[in-house]
Amino acid sequence: MRAVLKEIWDVGRGKRVVVSEGDLERVRLGREEFLESAERQGVVYGFNTGLGKLADVVLKEEDLLRFQHLTLKSHATSTGSPLPVPYVRAAMYLRVKNLLKGVSGVRPEVVSRMVDFLNLGITPVVPERGSVGASGDLSPNAHIALSLIGDGWVFLRDGRKVPSIVAHRMYGMTPLELRPREALALINGFTFSLAVAALNTYRLHRVLNLQNEIFPLLWYAVRGRKSPFNPEVVGVMGDRYAQDVAKRIWKVIRDLPDGNRVQDPYSFRAYPQVVGVAFRSLEWAQRTLADLCEGVSDNPVLVNGEIHSSGNFHGQTVAVMSDTLSNVLASLIGMVDRRLHFTLSPDSGLPHMLSRNAGVDSGLMMLQVAVSSVFAEAKVMATPFSFQSSPTSAGQEDWVPMSLSAALRFGKLVDMFTEVLAAELLTAYRALALTGDVPEVLSHHYTGLKERFPQYRKGLSLHEEWKLARDYVYAKAGFTALHL
Repeated sequence: MRAVLKEIWDVGRGKRVVVSEGDLERVRLGREEFLESAERQGVVYGFNTGLGKLADVVLKEEDLLRFQHLTLKSHATSTGSPLPVPYVRAAMYLRVKNLLKGVSGVRPEVVSRMVDFLNLGITPVVPERGSVGASGDLSPNAHIALSLIGDGWVFLRDGRKVPSIVAHRMYGMTPLELRPREALALINGFTFSLAVAALNTYRLHRVLNLQNEIFPLLWYAVRGRKSPFNPEVVGVMGDRYAQDVAKRIWKVIRDLPDGNRVQDPYSFRAYPQVVGVAFRSLEWAQRTLADLCEGVSDNPVLVNGEIHSSGNFHGQTVAVMSDTLSNVLASLIGMVDRRLHFTLSPDSGLPHMLSRNAGVDSGLMMLQVAVSSVFAEAKVMATPFSFQSSPTSAGQEDWVPMSLSAALRFGKLVDMFTEVLAAELLTAYRALALTGDVPEVLSHHYTGLKERFPQYRKGLSLHEEWKLARDYVYAKAGFTALHL
């Protein structure tokens, strides 16, 4: 796990942010250098010009301050339900990291106010939809920036929703008055998309590791074959990620009895290969996103004493990483669906539908039906966003990546996968409870779930059982649902 991704995770969940005097001095010097360069260059995009297709409009000196406020007002156009607080906090933290590089031309006061909000637990209300990922996440970032000038709404640490100006007064703060360049510096760049994607790679990493602990329970319940998990056998394939997964499973099952089927279904037999590519994709995405977290996606930026405009705000990389992991998750959800389908069938050798009284009691039949429904939705959701471009700003922004939509969809699929993983654990638990055969090496999660089911109660609905299993899985993964 990359350190910066852990930082984003921790700040998203409420950790304080510390900024040194040296950091703020770098920002101050960057502001001075930016102003000097702007004076030499005369016309600088976003400093004394309009934005997007209006970049050719040079602003009058007397309009520069009003331009800051109007920019935030005109760009805060998102709609839908408020995004989860961890996402907004993570996005604010990444914006702070960007500004601390000293290349965006803002004053230290701007950075300090964002840090104050983070440490006081003041979180801007940011609606879900409205960003295309270039020129970065303009709209969601504008909702954050509005709160810094006393406009818009915020959530307090205790969950209350209040006007931003009220939060300022509660904590004795005066809303910021932005200076030239600062409005664009607060909203340009893909930091929001990146924060959401990075935070969800952390969640996925934890739940993938948990899946490797849960899978052997169902494998044993259906008396699976061992050879597909022999690391030497899997090593012949040449995929070290598949072999690593096989090693983890083999460590648990190597001393357990072997099954007697000639071959198991792919959803069991090819588990190392399918989950291996999930870990491979996750490592690739984490490495890539971590690199971006240490960079600056603002535009324009100060480089070697001169102000330059570029395409560094474009979130295509974030969109592709999110799309890739969403495809991985759809596959993993489908694999769980197939394993449940087999486990509930007569071919598994277990009581049909894992029912204590087949016919009278439908067992877990409808649990698999529900998971199949989740899988159908996951397949549609996994459609890539990274090539769903729709030209904006009268064609000036003619290729946009939809990176925030991709990152948010990725997060939703993490929650959906966690839900179906709980269904797999519940199925394994019911199967092992019916057979009464639970080897010591597999007892950990079985016992953990059993503590939530003191005894099999016919009056407990399957929905309630699934919820108990879901709560257990989330607790073990160390996070809560963000979208369900």
